[in-house]
Amino acid sequence: MKPVARHSLRNQQPESLPEARTQRRNERVHAPIADEPGAATLRRLLDFTSDGIALVRGDRVAWANATLAAMIGAPDAKDLFGASLSDLFSDAGHGVPDGPGHGPCRCRLIRPGQEPRTVVVEPIATGMQAVHALRVRDVTDLHTLESEVLRTGRQLHDANREIVALRERLRVETDEREEILTIVSHELRTPITIIAGFNRLLLGDSAGPLTERQRHFLEESQKGCQRLNSFVANLLEAARQGACVGPLEVAEAPVHECIESVVGLLAPLLREAGVEARVAVEPDTPRARFDPPRVEQVLTNLIGNALRYAPAGSAIQIEVRGVSVDGRPLVEVAVADAGPGIPERDRVRIFDPYVQVESRRSGGLGLGLAICKRIIDAHGGTIHTEERSGGGARFVFRLPTAERVAEGAEP
Repeated sequence: MKPVARHSLRNQQPESLPEARTQRRNERVHAPIADEPGAATLRRLLDFTSDGIALVRGDRVAWANATLAAMIGAPDAKDLFGASLSDLFSDAGHGVPDGPGHGPCRCRLIRPGQEPRTVVVEPIATGMQAVHALRVRDVTDLHTLESEVLRTGRQLHDANREIVALRERLRVETDEREEILTIVSHELRTPITIIAGFNRLLLGDSAGPLTERQRHFLEESQKGCQRLNSFVANLLEAARQGACVGPLEVAEAPVHECIESVVGLLAPLLREAGVEARVAVEPDTPRARFDPPRVEQVLTNLIGNALRYAPAGSAIQIEVRGVSVDGRPLVEVAVADAGPGIPERDRVRIFDPYVQVESRRSGGLGLGLAICKRIIDAHGGTIHTEERSGGGARFVFRLPTAERVAEGAEP
């Protein structure tokens, strides 16, 4: 080719040279691996990775996989070709990727019209001249999870501090209650010992002969002292061991015999209060399996409570019958009084230790019903309270029977 021809061609299109250079540069940037052997297969493989991949020449994207396009929200990976890194990433406090020598950094992935995502960008050497790769991992959910873990950790730390404080408070309260029970038990034992001692002197005719009626009263008083002394011993053991019921000595017996014994013991108090105790036992009531002294303790509490709240001239109803609950034969004992009832909201918590409901405050420690429940539970029975027909309170406890009721038979 002649030199004149080259000079004339250069002179014919002077304006097209910058455009040609730009086009050649864009072609080099946009397709750095287009002509490499197996490039199409490699691109397809990279499109299926879970991380975004971008090949960068200078500070512009030469190629990107479909995963990165999906992260950004671009319709096609080709839409990212030629984009500046500053158009894709913003600083999140750790800088932005600016070359192959830049280590992994956490930054924000810019997504037009959407919330940015937190990503970790890691440069990867490619072995290609002037081209390096970036691996982009979306850690937004991980970042959120880390924040949640930190928040949960702080909550656990606070909860542990509260648990330690609650344990200390519980320890103090337990020690205080044990001390109260010990003091009360000691203060009860002293007068019991004195009363029992005078009873023995009188029963031994030390103060002169006794009539049969006087002897009967003293014998009942002595039995009451023995029961109360046994109760105080159990109370002390409960304070030390954290339970109100020790081993049971179970026997098979009719429950009404215990009821008659307790009613006889409380007869002077019933007469003094002008309250009658009416005992009704249904025929064919089966015998029960129970520890008689412990059940007498329950009956003394329940009848004593009823006596405390029953108005003068009223009657305490004590009913005994056989029942079947879920096919299980039981003996049911109910003690009802005409005093103030128990609100429905308090009918469960009234059996908790140290709880007294407003309508039936007695000035005690609130242990009687809690002890009753633990004794009945230890027998495998149940106890609850309900409203009495006509007003008042009705306490019901159930004990296992000694004999199995024939299947399908009425109790």
